[in-house]
Formats: sequence, structure tokens, C-alpha cells
Amino acid sequence: MIGSLRGVVDSLSPPNSLIIDVSGVGYLVHCPTDLLARVSGGEEMKLAISTSVREDAITLYGFETIQDKIWFEALRTTQGVGPSMALGILSSLSRSELVQAISTNDVALLKRVPGVGPKTALRLIVEMQGRLAHLVGDGSFIGTSGSVNGSVVSDLKLGLISLGYSHDQIRGVVDKVPPELSLEEMLRYCLKELSA
Repeated sequence: MIGSLRGVVDSLSPPNSLIIDVSGVGYLVHCPTDLLARVSGGEEMKLAISTSVREDAITLYGFETIQDKIWFEALRTTQGVGPSMALGILSSLSRSELVQAISTNDVALLKRVPGVGPKTALRLIVEMQGRLAHLVGDGSFIGTSGSVNGSVVSDLKLGLISLGYSHDQIRGVVDKVPPELSLEEMLRYCLKELSA
């Protein structure tokens, strides 16, 4: 399996892929559209790769960060969501919008993604809610704890920062979190407060 590629962008292949030249070998890599919008031919880059192996094809999916790769792999484990739809979700929604949709049961937001109907949106919410606390933070799987301690608060702050919130934005919100909540509930509470 290929875990990452470092090379030079040879060409962009619309609608959602590029060819990256690694020591003379061109790899076709499918990427989120926001990443493709920021790269150009001749640019050197490193991609975190998720490899999909089927009987008739080996397909590479590339991401700018390991966190995006982890999100992609978590999304594609949802029943009815294949790699193309998972890539479409990451292309259509920012990670903060995705977390917001999952944590607040926002079916309408998920339905904005091409190919995602009401049943798939609901399935994504149900199946991804259990994984949500593990998908924030530094991009790796963070531990949860039943008691509020420095580690849980630190995980909560890291999760919010990774979603694009500044230290100033989260300082007052984290201080107001009820201490009896689980880490996932704390995250939902903060997201609700920050979106108000």
C-alpha cells in the first residue's frame, strides 16, 4: 500500500485528480477540489495517500494533511459511502461544517453534497457521531475520559483549534462547558456556542 507520495505536480486532470511525478513515475491521484484549486503544474508537494484496491483497479486518493486522510477513511467506512462520495463530501464541506452537521444532526447541510440524499445524510450522522470526538484534535485518535481534567480540556481545545477557531474565540466558551459532559458532548456544546 502507498501511504504518501512526494513529487512534482505534472498536470491537473479535471475534475478531481492530478498526476504527480515521483522520480519519473506519474501517479494519478484523486484529490479534494479545494486542494486542486491551490496547486499548479511544476509545484513540488507531498500528499498523504489512501489506497483503494479493487479487483479491477488500484485507486489513489491524496490529501494535504494526515487529518484529511483520516476523515476520508472514516467517511468511507459509513455504509453506502464509497471513496468517490467521501471525496465529494470533503470537497463540498469544510471540516468545521462537517463536524457541525454531524454534531447538530443537520441533514440539510449534508444534503448539499452532490449525491447525498436524506437517507445517506442520516446514516452519516448516526455512524459518524460515535467517531466525532476521535476525529478532532491533532488529527489522530484522541482519548476520552469520563471526568473533566486537564487532558480532556486540552483535547477539547486542540479539537476546536484544528477546526479553525482561534485561542481567543474558544477561551470563553471552554470555560463555560458543564463539567459533567463527555468529551463529545463538550465539543457539541462549544460548537453550538461558537455558531450562535
